[in-house]
Amino acid sequence: MAIFRFFENLLEPTAPPTATAPPAGLGAFYWHHARQARRLVVALFAAGFTVAALDTTIPVFFGRVVTLLSRPAALSDWTDVWPQLLGMALVLLVARPLAMLLQNLITNQAIIPGFSNLIRWQNHWHVVRQSWSFFQNDFAGRIASRVMQTGPALRESVVAATNAVWYILVYGGGAIALLAANDVRLAVPVLLWFAGYAALLRLFVPRLRHRSQGMSAARSALSGRIVDSYTNISTVKLFARPRDEDAFVREAIDDLTDATRLQLRLMTLLAFGLAVLNAALVIGSGAAAI
Repeated sequence: MAIFRFFENLLEPTAPPTATAPPAGLGAFYWHHARQARRLVVALFAAGFTVAALDTTIPVFFGRVVTLLSRPAALSDWTDVWPQLLGMALVLLVARPLAMLLQNLITNQAIIPGFSNLIRWQNHWHVVRQSWSFFQNDFAGRIASRVMQTGPALRESVVAATNAVWYILVYGGGAIALLAANDVRLAVPVLLWFAGYAALLRLFVPRLRHRSQGMSAARSALSGRIVDSYTNISTVKLFARPRDEDAFVREAIDDLTDATRLQLRLMTLLAFGLAVLNAALVIGSGAAAI
């Protein structure tokens, strides 16, 4: 379809890379690649803001409908009621689906295929121009794994951060404004929830980043050992002992298993902390309403 091809052609996945290699710092590395898709990122920001703003209207609409239903006299005069109901229907049935379609088109048709493979292509372009000794000092499979993993990881973090920022700011800010408009006390539990959420992020994100790096390195090492075993299968079959080769790969699998468990322990604790925060928000909101 033409609309899919339009978004798919917004970013050329084989754009020529710069002559200089990507910088070493994490923030500089992100900016080096993200700036090539900055228009798409800005468009994703705009679409995410629109979706978050429209989602904020849903509880308002529910409250308005409940209010109308609780007052039968108001329903008897359709000249006042039908414009409100029509406006709600247009927002929920037309505006919100169109905004979500635009967000998905930008994400799925432009950013995911184009941006991910752009990073892969440019990283390969720089890696393949390294010296001969560079490839002799590492597993070829490990190098290839890093080239293949970097694009999706960078793209996913950019998309997730873009969407999360708007939902936190717009949806949360809208909830605070709506609750405060009725009673300031109702907004206090939400503000406390935000403070607790920020504390959880401050506690867990640095540790998750560190353990994610360890898991990525372990995954690349495992991929490198397996790929190199298959690449040099003639040598392995002729001279290596199966027991030694099995131990070589099994050690890498054990390392990856340990690294994955360490990361998922933090994810479990983070999910538990969020569950406690959400329960506290519900109880606190109920207490404030009483």
